Amino acid sequence: MKPAFGALALILLLGGCVTDSGPQYSLTGGEKGVFTSRNAGTPIPLDRIKGLDEAQLAAMFGTGLLDRKDDPARAMRYQSDACSLFVYLYRRDGTAWKAEYADAYDLQLRPLPVDQCAGSVAAQKKRVA
Repeated sequence: MKPAFGALALILLLGGCVTDSGPQYSLTGGEKGVFTSRNAGTPIPLDRIKGLDEAQLAAMFGTGLLDRKDDPARAMRYQSDACSLFVYLYRRDGTAWKAEYADAYDLQLRPLPVDQCAGSVAAQKKRVA
C-alpha cells in the first residue's frame, strides 16, 4: 500500500505545478518605441483628439491611410515619417463618429506616446487628391 500512496502523492504534487493560463506573448517584447522624426511638430495630447469627428480629424491629420468600419467602431490610421497613429472612433445610438481613443507605434510597431506621434502626423499632414 505504501508505493501506491507515494505514487498518488507524487501525481498530486506534480499536478499542482501545471497551470493553464493560456499563452503569454507580446508583439513588442515589452520594448519601448523610438521616436525620430524630421518634422516632429508640436505634441498633441490625447484629450485634444478625443471627441473629434471625422471632418475635424481630417483637418488635423489629413487623409487616413486606413479607414476600417465595424459598426459601431471605426479605426483610422495616419502615418508620419516616424510613426503610425491609430484613432478609434465610435458611433453611439446612430450619432456621428467621435474619436474616443488613440494609440501610436514606431516603424517597428513598438508603442510610442500618442502626443508625440500625433504632433508628427499633423505636421506632415497627408492629403489624397
